[in-house]
Formats: sequence, structure tokens, C-alpha cells
Amino acid sequence: MNQEQQQIFESHLRGKESRPLDREFAELFRGDSNEVSLRRRMKEDWDILPNEVGSKDLTPLLHKLHFLINSQSESFSRKSRLKRMLSWYTRVAAVLLLPLFTISAILFFFSHEPSVQTAKVEVVAPMGARVKTELPDGTIVWLNGGSVLSYSASFEQRNVNVCGKAFFDVKSDSLNPFTVKGNKAAVKVFGTRFNVEMWPDEETVEVVLEEGKVELIPDSCEQSFKMVPGELLVFNFNERKLIRQRVNPKRYSAWIDGKLMLRGEDMRELARELSHWFNADVVVKDSTLSEYTFRATFEDERLEDVLRLLKMTSPIDYEILDNMQDSSGNFSKKKVIIRHQ
Repeated sequence: MNQEQQQIFESHLRGKESRPLDREFAELFRGDSNEVSLRRRMKEDWDILPNEVGSKDLTPLLHKLHFLINSQSESFSRKSRLKRMLSWYTRVAAVLLLPLFTISAILFFFSHEPSVQTAKVEVVAPMGARVKTELPDGTIVWLNGGSVLSYSASFEQRNVNVCGKAFFDVKSDSLNPFTVKGNKAAVKVFGTRFNVEMWPDEETVEVVLEEGKVELIPDSCEQSFKMVPGELLVFNFNERKLIRQRVNPKRYSAWIDGKLMLRGEDMRELARELSHWFNADVVVKDSTLSEYTFRATFEDERLEDVLRLLKMTSPIDYEILDNMQDSSGNFSKKKVIIRHQ
């Protein structure tokens, strides 16, 4: 973080920030430019806390925040209570950001309108991390690194927006359908477990159904596509083309348990997976490598270990360029260049 960003961080923790700075504070956690310095600062904050804080369950905190947002009859100031809890939560989240890279991180953005109905909840998974959270209806959601889940704080309708990769275990409620909206598509859900990828910079949406029933509804498409368990659907918006395959859905949900599974991915797909998984820019420099496919399972391995093991089974060589800090104090992504041996 640069000096100005550090001042925003300090002001927020001390409760001195103004409304405009609320959003600036939240923006510090977006993307990956501040990842290294934020992790360092949050670890320092964690180290000065009493040991008993580490045993706290953060789920009640989430429910309490939802209650405060929706409550209109409380005489105390919601804003001051939320600030204190978010400040405490930010510190407690630090321990979960360390070895396991699995956190439950909640950032709340409020519009400038005073109405409670306009409030929006945004759950952000920092790059290189995994997030598990519970929605007000009891639905469980996992987010992969760099993904964002958002929904109305009132949650009167079970509609959520996803930007990135998520796994849903949806609470069944036939009277209130659940809808996931994302990049150029929506998924209508009927009480189910499924994986979805809706990255804003990609021209495809991917859904894998583990159990239950879902319906994929691409934007500007006259047709929707119903799925049965064990199916993979990939819709390409440029080509207006659908791919439907029978798959093992556990392979596509293994990431929520910290497992990176490769089952026949080619080099292009491998680079994409490694980029998202390790928050790195993985570039394949040699097109002749596209014919190679990979089968492996990695669990809590470092990027260096994964590349070393891949090199043992395929004719590749690689170069890792570490994060670089610019004049503003921001860090670039780690870069990996893969070449043919």
C-alpha cells in the first residue's frame, strides 16, 4: 500500500473515516495489488490480539450484521455498530488469511440513499484464497479467489450475482426460487448443489450439476437449457454454441476442499487453472505444447512445487518472475513463463 492507502486503512480501524472513505477502504481489498502489504499488516494486527480470539466462530457475526442492516426499529446507530464489528472482523480474518488461504470475508457496501432496501451485501474472495459463507436463507456458497458474490441485504427475493467461480449448496424452497445471475447469463435453481464459472473477461459460462435440477438461461438467447446431475454445460457467447457433457462433478467441486484436480486438461486450460488458483499470470510461450494433456491432483501445494512436478512428467521448462513493487507501493502479480524444453 502507498502512504495514502495506509492512512485510509488506519483511519478506518480507528473509526475516524467518513462516508466517502468507506468505499475507498473496501477498494483496498479488491484485486491483488495490495495483497502482500495487506497480509503483512493484518498479520501484525492479529499477533497483538489475545489468543482466545482465534477460537471465535465468525458465523454469528455474519447473522448479526444481516440483522442490523434489516432492523429499522433499533434506537442505536447501525453505522457505528457496523464499523466496530467490521473493524474487529477485519482483524480476526487475518489468521485465516495465513497458511490455509481459506477465509470468510464480508465487505458491505451501502448506497448513499438512506433506505434500508437499497443496501447491498458483497462477499469478496481475495486473490489466492477461498471463501465460504452462508446466505440469509441457509444456502451455503463457496467462492474461489478473485470472485465476488453480491445480493440485496433484505434478501426478499432469492437472487444473487456472481462474478467469478462459485459452488452453491442451495436451500430448497419451492415457493421462493433461487437465481444466480452473472456474466451474460442466469442459472435458475431448484434446490441443488452445483458449480458455476462466470468470469467477466471470458466469453463462456460453465455450469456443472452435482445434484438436484438447474436451468441455464443465456442472455439474448431464445432457448434455455435444463440439466440433470452429472452434466457439464459450457455456453460460448461469441459462437452461440452449447457443449453438453457427462462428467464426474466431484472433479469440478474439489477446489472447495483445497484440491486442484487435472483430468486431461491441455496446456491452455492448465495455464488458466494455475492463473486462477495461484493468483499468477501464467503464459505459455510455445504453441507446440498445446498437444500435451495433464492428469494430476494437487492439495495445498505451492506453485513452485506444482510446476516442478509437471516438469517431471512433460517436456516443459518454466521461469518464475516474482512480484514487483512499483513507485506507488503496489505489487504486480507473480508471472510464470512456460516453454518447451
